[in-house]
Amino acid sequence: MKRYYSICCYLLVLLFVLTSCNQSSKKVDSRFIQKYQKKDLEYAKGFEIFNSDKDQVLRIYNGKANDSTYQEFKLVREKLAGDKSPNTIQVPCEKIICLSSTQLTYFFALQDINRIVATNSSRHLFHEGINKRIEDGSVKRVGKEGHFNTELIAGLNPDLIIVSPYKSGGYDALKNLGIPLVPMAAYDEKSPLGRAEWVKMIAPFVGKEKQADSLFQKIAFRYDSLKTLTKKVKIRPTVFSGKMKSGTWYVPGGKSFYANYFRDAGAKYIIEDAKQGAYPLGFESVYTKAANADFWRILVPEPLGFGRKALIEQDVRYADFKAYKKGNVIMCNIREKPYYEQNAMKPDVILADYIHFFHPDLLPDYKPEFYEVLK
Repeated sequence: MKRYYSICCYLLVLLFVLTSCNQSSKKVDSRFIQKYQKKDLEYAKGFEIFNSDKDQVLRIYNGKANDSTYQEFKLVREKLAGDKSPNTIQVPCEKIICLSSTQLTYFFALQDINRIVATNSSRHLFHEGINKRIEDGSVKRVGKEGHFNTELIAGLNPDLIIVSPYKSGGYDALKNLGIPLVPMAAYDEKSPLGRAEWVKMIAPFVGKEKQADSLFQKIAFRYDSLKTLTKKVKIRPTVFSGKMKSGTWYVPGGKSFYANYFRDAGAKYIIEDAKQGAYPLGFESVYTKAANADFWRILVPEPLGFGRKALIEQDVRYADFKAYKKGNVIMCNIREKPYYEQNAMKPDVILADYIHFFHPDLLPDYKPEFYEVLK
């Protein structure tokens, strides 16, 4: 009996402690909310910005399912003397390093590239301005994951480095430099407009919040207008995506980023599961689902002039798909088109490209910018 009462008392004390901790946490959140006003975001889920009269707080979330952890950065107009915290960043920044071309797209959109002092590589970059700065030495190439030139990076003394949270190699060495590492997690967004709205995350670092808000509103308005065109279409063509790579076909899930694009463009994606990411399948599994699909969408890094014959040379089984037989393979070749450095900020353009192929009568005079029929 005594043991029973002891256990009960222990549980009551534990419950009291946990309740007290929760209440304390809520009080902290309440004080934070009183000091800061949360910026309204329409589509992006991976970050939040809180504004006050003196500073801003940026939170970037993990992005994994059921994981609400985040990294927090304090953005200040003037950094206090002696504040060496890598999570306190004085804005607007003067020197920024981008470790991916997909990050550069937001600076291109804001027409602000002079702050970029280094990037990981200039391969497949089309932007004339940034290429010119690389050629004259204004923008350095600092290597790739696991092989960063840390001495060069330290010598540049950047205000921050924008990193990809999906690639961990080499970042430990960068952490030792004491330079703020800000993750760009736009890739986790499941909606095209969600990715585009990350321009609002970049904006405080270059002092262009108003420009970013205005730019995004224009993009969202056009995207939604195009989406409205397809809502009442009676016939929705079927579509599948990707191709074999090293013996595996990575298929976007039924709730993925690409699936949402296809639906908004008035097509029916052949995968109807609830998965948000891509997952591997064998050829036979894909063929069972996609053999009679109307369209086939591919994104390739192939030599100039890549066409139907070259595709079949990669795998003769491709010729069995109805979409191939009917000439409905739509392709974007990243060696010919600036897809990776522009797509995040051009969801309206990509949507128009898809609609042009799926429902040509809706946009009769439109000329696709990224995609073309495989010739």
